[in-house]
Amino acid sequence: MISPPLRAQDWLPLLRAALEGKTGPANEKRFRWPLRGGSMWPTLPPDCEIEIAPLPRRAAPGALIVFVDGDTLVAHRLVRRDRDRWITHGDGRLAPDAAWDPVQALGIVVAAYVNQRRCWPRSFDRFVVPFWLARHHALRVLRGAWRLARRLAPRLRLLRAQHSQ
Repeated sequence: MISPPLRAQDWLPLLRAALEGKTGPANEKRFRWPLRGGSMWPTLPPDCEIEIAPLPRRAAPGALIVFVDGDTLVAHRLVRRDRDRWITHGDGRLAPDAAWDPVQALGIVVAAYVNQRRCWPRSFDRFVVPFWLARHHALRVLRGAWRLARRLAPRLRLLRAQHSQ
């Protein structure tokens, strides 16, 4: 007999309980979760294991946030935060995630492991965070400029055609 796939509504309460210290060893309030995919490369290697801790009261831009998207847990960098919408961006991606509600946040990545050996954070990682935040904002400006250029291109072609006549 094949069991149906687990949905977020099935396992999410267990993960939240673990972060609140209601399951597992007393005062542990952390758990490890396998990370799949390369959207956080080069910061986190594909197929590593991340350690998730409770979300701080005020998550800082640059933090690696774990949030629920449908039936998936996603670990991406927090790049913008409004009162009711957060935007995250995978370090290995060109475009950010769609804005999401902060209640979708599960926790914060505090460490990553490959073969039980810690691979993140490294000693220099705190100096790299400003780069990832600046990259996000630079790409945002470039995407806006690209959209504007695409919108203006037909008008410019028309003006050029009129001018050449």
